[in-house]
This record gives sequence, structure tokens and C-alpha cells, in this order.
Amino acid sequence: MDLNHLKTYHNIVSDQLTSFDKKVKQLLSLGLQVLNAEVGVVSRVVNDFYTIVFVSPNAYKLQAGTRLDVANTLCTFTLKNNDITYLTAADAPSDINHFNITSLKPETYIGAPIYNGQETYGTINFISSTPRTTPFNDDDIEIITLIARWIGAELQRNRTYQILYSKNQLLERLEEVAKIGTWELDLVSEELKWSRYTKVIHEVPANYLPQLAMAINYYKQGKSQKTIIAAIEQAKAGGKPFSVEAQLITAKNNTIWVAAKGQADFIDGQCVRLFGTIQDVTESVAQRLELEKQKQAAQHLLGQRTKLFAKVSHELRTPLNGVIGMLTAALDMDDADARNEKLTVALRCGDLLLDIINEVLDYSKLTHGDMGLEPSEFQLNQIFLDLVSLYAPLCDTKPVKLTHKLLIEDDLWVHFDSTRLRQIVANLLNNAVKFTETGTVKLWVSATRDNDICKLIIKVADTGVGMSSETLNGLFEPFSQGPKGTAQQYGGTGLGLSIVKELITLMEGTIDVKSDIDRGSMFTVSLSVPLAQSQPQTENTTIESLVDASALNILVVDDNEINRLVMDALLQEFNAQPDFAVDGENAVYKCRSKSYDVIFMDCFMPVMDGFEATRTLKSKAIVGKHCKIIALTANTSDADKRACKAAGMDMFLSKPVKIEAIQKVLERII
Repeated sequence: MDLNHLKTYHNIVSDQLTSFDKKVKQLLSLGLQVLNAEVGVVSRVVNDFYTIVFVSPNAYKLQAGTRLDVANTLCTFTLKNNDITYLTAADAPSDINHFNITSLKPETYIGAPIYNGQETYGTINFISSTPRTTPFNDDDIEIITLIARWIGAELQRNRTYQILYSKNQLLERLEEVAKIGTWELDLVSEELKWSRYTKVIHEVPANYLPQLAMAINYYKQGKSQKTIIAAIEQAKAGGKPFSVEAQLITAKNNTIWVAAKGQADFIDGQCVRLFGTIQDVTESVAQRLELEKQKQAAQHLLGQRTKLFAKVSHELRTPLNGVIGMLTAALDMDDADARNEKLTVALRCGDLLLDIINEVLDYSKLTHGDMGLEPSEFQLNQIFLDLVSLYAPLCDTKPVKLTHKLLIEDDLWVHFDSTRLRQIVANLLNNAVKFTETGTVKLWVSATRDNDICKLIIKVADTGVGMSSETLNGLFEPFSQGPKGTAQQYGGTGLGLSIVKELITLMEGTIDVKSDIDRGSMFTVSLSVPLAQSQPQTENTTIESLVDASALNILVVDDNEINRLVMDALLQEFNAQPDFAVDGENAVYKCRSKSYDVIFMDCFMPVMDGFEATRTLKSKAIVGKHCKIIALTANTSDADKRACKAAGMDMFLSKPVKIEAIQKVLERII
């Protein structure tokens, strides 16, 4: 082959700046020159169809995209021969009109198959309408062979590139869906490569060139950075694969959690490459941490319940033992005064038992968010005067003096939950008296008007045992009773101050405490209490003036025999002779045959509960409009009261029922 032609060929194929299409046209031009031909064509042959892909020059109206039957082209012989084929007019069959162009009567033809890997892509062929003066020689065969091979090789390379590109595109899409990136570190050249999604995770530009030192610096300083460095070093030293979770601070200063995995390649015992994946696991880590938090909370709650059951079980035994013991002793006593003394002690033990039960119920309501305040209008100073009169006798039983200073106007009325306010102060006074053997207990209260609000400050101080800083830190935690032995010495459930704290929080107030060992403690409560809009008349109900209910027809509905006996005994104190029903259905039956003025209705009973019975009695007018139905229930939450009201009950009494409560109900009815 002519050296100039060969040089031109190499210049064309080695030019990195020229596109494939342009190179093919340049090679066709070179072939035309060497072969002294008129037209050069590169074709694509698929399923007996011949399509022109490149043509040079654009003569005879031939153009790329023209489609023919391959049998109507001279290339059919090249494809059958699967080799370079050349023909003259004498050799070509007369029934084949190459390209279906009548003005083009090829006198000479030379074509070669083009292979894309192992597959036949098509042909390259050169034709001329004038006969050659000399036959095709080795140089002619060489040039068409070189061109055909180069086109085939480029087609194969492009196809391989397209396959790799498609796979890479798929990989990138999979990375994005799974939020997983890949990385590779060449330890010989120290070149670090990140996939596109790895750069997305680090929030760096697409053209970012990572460096190993900087890549490590993205990990949060401290535990995370030390963990990834240690994992890489272990992989390099011993080939141990690693999988770590660590915090990473992105280029945009966002903190995320990533799972980094990697392994090493070794050649002749030398680590030459590290590669692996990195995944954004922020969401899953957050979910795991939240589940762990919930687990710990559940375990803490379970621990609290275990403590509660153990503590309550222990605390209930003392007053219960007192009730049983005193009642048992009273049974065999003929002396009325001695018997009354035993019964009085039993009643006190019963009150203590009720206090413990109420404390547990309050704690349960507060921890479940079921506690609600029930405000009413009352004279503020009366609350504290009542408490002083209650706790002064307790102080008189030991060398302790109760002093008080109430800076409250006599006509100051507020709209607040008096029961819960009383409970808070009573608990603080009770603790002060309990933990003070000698000295003083002081109650100081200040109430200042501020528009429609009263700024209330309550201080309870004592000269008792005091508390250490360690005790103070957990003072308002449930079951916290200070140093070991405190519970055994002083008793109690350990729920009181926890309930006080929760109630004050519910009231949007604050409580502070100061204390020194052996010098005493001082609690300070600050509350904002709404002023009352009016000053209702106080009710001075005394148990000495029991009402006479002998004229009332009363029905007691309760499935428990002991509860019926208790209500019978209490109502007889008011000269009443009640009838009894064992369930709601039995009550409805009795009400059909007798008119009742008052029905004490238990809420939870078999067959028909109190709610359904009340609805039946009211909706079907079985009882008269004057009849009052009083709910009897051990559940005292706001929701329970609302359920009773919704069923049509007129009033509400909580068990255990006290004679004072029945007195108020009967007074209202009479």
C-alpha cells in the first residue's frame, strides 16, 4: 500500500478530536481515491434489509437512511462469501440493479463485510460506472480491509461503551433508590474515586475530586472519625472487611448517619486497593434510636409499676391490719367506751387506707394524662385556716410547734381547684411534721391581686432532718424517699411529692426546695390563681345536724352485698329504710311497681349496668321527674363523671361513701 495513503489512514483513525461519523466519511473519501471509485457506501444489514448508513459523495440521490432489499444489491454476494468480493459488469448478474438506480450501471464493485464483534454488521462497498483498466490488487484489498476492520472495531467499542454506560446509569439509579454510593481507593497511586451518589451523600459538586485525608475529615470528630480510621487500618493490615455506622458532617454542614462498608484487595501479600459502599442511614438510625428510647421508657414504666405494686402492697398492710385488728377486738368487748375507742382507731386506719388508695389513683391519672382540674369559687384563706387547724393537733403530739402567717385578704375569693390546692399544701405540711422531731413547722402564704389574677406564694419550712444534695436531685421522682432506711422509719408510698410536682405543673406553677442536713427544709410554691367573679355563700354542713329522710322512698342498687349493707347502715342514720336491687335489670323491675324519690345506682354491675339502667328509667319515664339518681362508683375521673351525666344521673358519689357526702345529697333533695 502506498505510504502516503497509509499515513493518511493513520492520521484519520488516530485523531482523537474528530467524531466517528466524520472519520468514516474521511475514510470513504480515502477509499474512493485509492480504488478510483465513484461512490462509497457503509451499510447496515438486518433481516434481509439493507440500509445506507454513510455515503460519499452524495451522488445519484443516495442518502443515509435509504432502505432496500439486500437481494437487490451487489452486497448480497459479499455477505454470502463472508469475505472481500469484487465484481465487474461481466461478473454481475443482469437482474440486479445496484441501489435501484438506473443511471448507475456499476462496471466495477468491491465490498467487504463489517463485523461488530462476532456479528455481521453490514458492508462497506465502492462502485464505479466505468470499468477498471487493471484488476484489483493487494493495495486495493488492504485499504478496504483496514477501513472495514476499523469501522467494525469502533462499532464494537461503541457498543461496549453503551453497555457499560447503561449499566453505569442503572447502577447510579439503583444507588439513588437505595441511598447507597460506592468508593474505591488505589493505595498505589493514592487515587480515591467516589460514585455520583457518594458525592450526593457528602453534598459535594458532581465534579468534586475527593482526597483520602479530606474524606476522613468529613466524619464527625471524636468517636465517628476514630471508628472509620481504625476500620481502614485493620482492612489494610489484615484484609478484614469492615462495616461501621458513624456520623458524617456534609459539605453543607448537615449531620447525617452513614453505614460504611469496605474490603481490601491484596497482591503478593500487599494491600493495593480498598473499595466498598457508603449508605445514608439517618432515617433508620433515628427510628432505631426512637425505638430504643421507647423501650427504655417502657422498661422504666415497668420498673415504676413493679415498685408501685411492691410499695402499695407493703403500705396497705399496716392500716388494713389496724382495721381488721381493731374490729376483731371490738367484737368481744362489753365496755362501750373501750369498744368505741377500738372502732375509732379502725376508722382512722380506714381513712389512712383510703389516703393510700387515693394517692395511687392520683399517680395513675397523672402518669396517663387523665388528671384534670375542677375549679370552683371559694374563699382562699379558709383553705389554709382549715389546714392549720388540722395539723396543729398532730404537732402537739411531739415537741413541734406549728406557726403560720397568712397574708391573704379576708374577702379574697378565687376560681380554682380547692381540692388539689388543699392536697398540695397538706402533703407539704404532712412531710414537714413527719420529718421534724423537735422544733418548728412554719406555713407562710402571700396572696397579691394582679388584675384578674392572684399571685399566690406558699412556703412550708421545718427544722427537721433535712436532705442531702443527692436526695434533692431525685426528690420529685416517684418512690424517692431519701437515704436507705427512710421508708422503714417514716413509712409512706413515696408518691406524695411526685404527685405534688405533677399537680403544680398541671396548674402551670413552680415549686422550689432548699434543704440542709439536720437543719431542715423549705418548699416554695408559686401559682397564678384566677380571681372569682362572684362570692357564693359558704355551706356550713355539720354532721351533728343530720337530716331526716324517713319520708323518702330510697332504692339502693348494687351487686355487692357488703356495699348494700354499708349503704343500709349509713342511710339508717338518717331514719331511712331503703329497698335494694342486685343489678340494673332488677332495679328497673322494682321501679315499675313502686315510686322512688332517690336511687343510689352503682355504675358497674352484671346483667345490666348502672348507665343502661339509668337511661332506661329516664327515657321510658319509669321514674318520675322528681326522682334523683345518684351515681355510686369507685372511678372518680372527669371522664367517669361525664359518662354518668350523659347517662342521665343527677349526682355523683365516690366509693367509699362517707356519711358527710350522703348528708349533702339528702339535704339537696329534701
